[in-house]
Amino acid sequence: GCFLPWPVALACCYWISPKHFWIAAAGCAAGYLNAAFMAVGEHIVAHALFWPSLFVILFAKPLKPAAAIILLAAATGMLFSYESQIFLCVPLLILALWRARQERMERERWTWVIFLVAAALFAAGIVVGLCSIFMPELPANYVGFKAGTLSLFKHMGWTLTWTVAWIALGLAAVFSESIQKIISQRIAVCLLLGVLLFWGMWPMLAPNRWDSGVTVDNRSMDLFVPLALLPVALIARFRPGWMEDKRKRLEQWIAALLIAQSLWQISATVHWAQDVLWMREVLATHQGIVPLHSTVLAADGMEGRELRPDVIGGRFDWTWPCLSIALAPSPKINCFICSEVFLVPAVREHYWQPFDPLNPRTLLDLTHYGIDYSGYLAAMNAPARK
Repeated sequence: GCFLPWPVALACCYWISPKHFWIAAAGCAAGYLNAAFMAVGEHIVAHALFWPSLFVILFAKPLKPAAAIILLAAATGMLFSYESQIFLCVPLLILALWRARQERMERERWTWVIFLVAAALFAAGIVVGLCSIFMPELPANYVGFKAGTLSLFKHMGWTLTWTVAWIALGLAAVFSESIQKIISQRIAVCLLLGVLLFWGMWPMLAPNRWDSGVTVDNRSMDLFVPLALLPVALIARFRPGWMEDKRKRLEQWIAALLIAQSLWQISATVHWAQDVLWMREVLATHQGIVPLHSTVLAADGMEGRELRPDVIGGRFDWTWPCLSIALAPSPKINCFICSEVFLVPAVREHYWQPFDPLNPRTLLDLTHYGIDYSGYLAAMNAPARK
């Protein structure tokens, strides 16, 4: 659900305007791929839907029926996405109203109505987003978003740090002939290729330092990146001559960024597959409650745990029991891996969790999926061994 929108969005953008596809690709590489590995938020969907909407409004001229369907589908989807739709929908609303006026002045028979309907959907998305902020279902999530955004200035993580450095170098090379001449040298090209491989292969080269959860802290990039690239898209639409002579270089640097980020995703996925094997082995050989730090997972970066003295259970404490169900080798659940934070009653009461493994009455009823807790309940009810 969170992975599919981006391939579809990129395909739509390429179909609408192949010439400007590099702008959407930049949004994917700099924004989405820095916040994509742990696909747990609708911010991924909101960012993905932003680009087809923008491409139709700016570049779909004349408007074809398929492009109209893409625009209305994306605008409708944003109604059910993330709170950041407040900021993403505002420029889309303004541009949709502008395009509706343009179509009406050109006496188009029906196209102006499409943009007017899209504008109404974007306006509704703004209202929905405002309600989500002023009346959040989980206030802790709103606070967590702000804290994660502020933490970017202290710790951007591996991929985002390299992304910022690469963009800075790329812009210098694009707009400076002297720097471009230096980078075009064979030794410099080989060095940059080595950097890209090192960047992308990092989860395999340093598995003990891999932290998948930092991508959740980077979710604000799915808001900042499209807003940062919006002026670029506007220049491409209204003043294309300003960057036409630089477009080929921009495409090359963005393509390299996209390749490096994709390689990191592949490397991280391979590492994650090993983590899953380790976790399934733990789940198959234990019973009852299994403290996290008593397992091999304590020395790994699965679920983005921060191995610091001041972090008892890691970044995503509550997810371990959920993963114990999702990754169990069989539908018969014999144990739950639990962060030590939730094994202390006084502490557990102050943390949100979907269910409490220590309280059998709160276990999720998943019988329609064949999930059976009898083995776990028997282990919890068995007398303690001396």
